[in-house]
Amino acid sequence: MEQYLLVGTIFDTFGLDGSLKVYSSSNNKDIRYKKGNVFLAVDKDGNERELKLISIRPSHQSANIDILKFEGINNANEALLLKGYELRVKKDYKDLKEGYFFFSDLLGCDVISDGKKIGEVIKVEEFPAQVTLRAKSNEGKEFFIPFVKAFIKHVDVENKTIDINYMEGML
Repeated sequence: MEQYLLVGTIFDTFGLDGSLKVYSSSNNKDIRYKKGNVFLAVDKDGNERELKLISIRPSHQSANIDILKFEGINNANEALLLKGYELRVKKDYKDLKEGYFFFSDLLGCDVISDGKKIGEVIKVEEFPAQVTLRAKSNEGKEFFIPFVKAFIKHVDVENKTIDINYMEGML
């Protein structure tokens, strides 16, 4: 079964030509948003539609908002039907540099320190300083782990484990 990455959410139309405003959640826009790339658009009910990208331009509203134009979406009424859809792309591990991970692969990983499970990753968050893992301890308390070498010893997404350097006060 193919796995997909969420790269953006369509939240509005733009102009009369069928362009769409997309809140982009991908930090690899140069790879994701190339002319000709195909996306899987999925609505909240699981309905799917493939969309082929014709053009992209950044919005002046925010660095995370882009204006995308897709093949076959030719006016604002057709574009409006896609409002609320998520845009996904197939996971392709060749796009990853060594030592990098898809956020979705980190979710659900057991957090281990000194060979003992101390929690599980429930969310990956991007802050200006660094990426941070939000984890839930075995007791149900949430805690944060900066995703930097000082804290992360080893990541094994295949076995769903992240070995960390535990520091007093982390939990």
